[in-house]
Amino acid sequence: MERKDNSHKAWAGEKKPSMKRRSEENDYLDRGIYMITLAIQGRQPLLGRLAGNPEATQGENVPHVALSALGEAVKSVWLDIPKHHPEVEPLKLCIMPDHIHGILFVRERMERHLGHVINGFKTGTRQAARQLAAGTEALPLPTRRKAAPYAEAAPQPEKRKHPPVGTLWEPGYNDRILLRQGQLQRWQAYLDDNPRRLLLKRQHPEYFTQLANITAAGLSMPAMGNRFLLDRPVKLQVQCSRHLYPWEIEQQKQAFLEQGRQGAVIVSPCISPGEQQIATACMEARIPLVVLLLKGFPPFFKPQPRYLEACAGGRLLMLAPYPWQNEKLTDMRRRCLSLNALAAAICQGE
Repeated sequence: MERKDNSHKAWAGEKKPSMKRRSEENDYLDRGIYMITLAIQGRQPLLGRLAGNPEATQGENVPHVALSALGEAVKSVWLDIPKHHPEVEPLKLCIMPDHIHGILFVRERMERHLGHVINGFKTGTRQAARQLAAGTEALPLPTRRKAAPYAEAAPQPEKRKHPPVGTLWEPGYNDRILLRQGQLQRWQAYLDDNPRRLLLKRQHPEYFTQLANITAAGLSMPAMGNRFLLDRPVKLQVQCSRHLYPWEIEQQKQAFLEQGRQGAVIVSPCISPGEQQIATACMEARIPLVVLLLKGFPPFFKPQPRYLEACAGGRLLMLAPYPWQNEKLTDMRRRCLSLNALAAAICQGE
């Protein structure tokens, strides 16, 4: 691999990526199903307390969030959305200590953008927070200030929808659009499993904290997971063409599984379908894996569920040769070739 090739940094800083950018192709007035994510200003854990045991599957010790008074109020306002927008139906809500995920079904075309619904929800929860603060029940505050909690710290220009201080929620929101069959069920399962995944991360912070840059094959890059996997003596690269037949992928998968059981660490960017299938099979077989991320670590990165289990068990290391990029890649082929070359160099111990 060319060590002096810094072309992956050429575009950095040209455009700030955003997880809250709307899809240009989607009509946010029309019928559709969305998963919405909102975060508390400053990521303060005001909505509840994480409780339970990640190993428990039933009873009171099942992973859950014990809601605060504010968390209960947020839940109530979310469920009341149809009273203000009859065409919108809440399908699911997951309240975490410092953020929420909710699934909304827009059953018929609306007159105003989906963002109007979200802004109305934010307004309702801010009002509920002020009412709680004015009552006798104690309410945790993001900062200690003389002004009423969550009230506007100072008059703001009329055009500013989200004042920079004194608000309950961070500006904007993230939405994911349902596009494929089975996606709704996966979303619902993801939200149900959210408390357990957070408990796992808290029990194993050493594997879920982004490490200071580490050097692999002569290249310094951010990492997360078990960095000592790079020290294993046998590391094998997975590189599968998209043109392989299913039986060829299966043949390679069985070969990697056998070598993994004998102590080898599998290394791959997991880009092609074959590479993804082999990586999934390795994780299910509890075989160590080093993954090269195509787009880097996003802000507030959370590993997908199958990665999370492997990370908690010390069987996964994620490396980010490229900085985070939310936009569609324009240099996909070059980047894939670069990652495969880096995987080969790691396996050769360069």
